[in-house]
Amino acid sequence: MSKALVTGGCGFIGSAVVDELLAQGHEVHVVDNLSLGKNHWAARANAPTVHVRDILDFESLAAVFEQSRPEVVFHLAAHHYIPLCQRNPYEAYRLNVGGTLNVVELCRRNSVRNLFFASTGDVYPPAFSPHREVDMVAPIYIYGHTKYLGEQICLKYLEAEQGGCNGVVGRIFNAAGPRETNPHLIPEVVRQIAEGKRVIEVGNLWPKRDFVDVGSMAKVIVGLTSGIAGVELVNIGSGVVQEIGEVLSILRDAAPHQVEIVSVPERQRPNDRPYLCPDVSRLRTLNGEAAKPFDRETARRIFEHLLGQAR
Repeated sequence: MSKALVTGGCGFIGSAVVDELLAQGHEVHVVDNLSLGKNHWAARANAPTVHVRDILDFESLAAVFEQSRPEVVFHLAAHHYIPLCQRNPYEAYRLNVGGTLNVVELCRRNSVRNLFFASTGDVYPPAFSPHREVDMVAPIYIYGHTKYLGEQICLKYLEAEQGGCNGVVGRIFNAAGPRETNPHLIPEVVRQIAEGKRVIEVGNLWPKRDFVDVGSMAKVIVGLTSGIAGVELVNIGSGVVQEIGEVLSILRDAAPHQVEIVSVPERQRPNDRPYLCPDVSRLRTLNGEAAKPFDRETARRIFEHLLGQAR
């Protein structure tokens, strides 16, 4: 058993990582300011230690490192929602870049053995073929740029440590599952269905994405980070391309009542990225397998979780 610290551990992907770590028997500490997430384990016997802190508060974060003495750190705290980052660039850079600098410096000071940094597939420019880790990086949104800068901070720190710390920079693609905290496409559609709506209006149905089951993604993240030796930059996804229309059909079929999902002109974005999918060859080499794609089981768990909260 190792000691693990998860920043943003009460959020969407972060809480799935915490669940996986707990299932494997690790001692888990969580740092989260609870601005979006919540303590999902408050009533459970097998629970992490949750520290309500902001990663921008260096001294407060340092105290958590001092108390928890983590061997492995999973850094997932960030502003993830692209429209929010576009509207608030200062806050996006402040948290996603400045917060990362704080986390990585404290990893260095506390001789953390392994580090995972959650980057994004949005660092890649638009393309019509699967993105490889060696492809050009040219983010088109502020969010992607903040994550690219975070990648560079982590990689330079890890280089400077000269083997003292192992690291994974994971370029994450579209996660899907319970506990989503931002109004992305899938959670927004699910929210409206859960409210009882029978007709759901959406935007473009034709873009292609790699929608990834979040529980499977968390298992990949934990497995990669726990076993890594050296420094790796790797895409984290399923490698399965699905049109948005296909994904919405899966949600419709899993819904607790009959719904119609329609694309309307006022919600269609003319500059929508047409294709975003990773080449997961490197992931399979390192991990033995890729993550699982969004499917009916993922959709079922989303509705089960949401309807369970409502009861």
